Amino acid sequence: MIKRMKKSGQALVEYALVLALIAIVAIIVVKTVGTKTASTFDNIQSQMTAQGVVSVTPQAASS
Repeated sequence: MIKRMKKSGQALVEYALVLALIAIVAIIVVKTVGTKTASTFDNIQSQMTAQGVVSVTPQAASS
């Protein structure tokens, strides 16, 4: 009986570690993609402003 509980607890810890690793990787990926996306939009805005297509900065919509 004690042996079975020990294996069950060990499996639970392993699942928790795998879940934590997946969460860390997901956070890093989302942060990296977000940074690259923001950089791309900034580049597009700069190019459009240089060509005179956009002359005002965008403002957040009020709800």
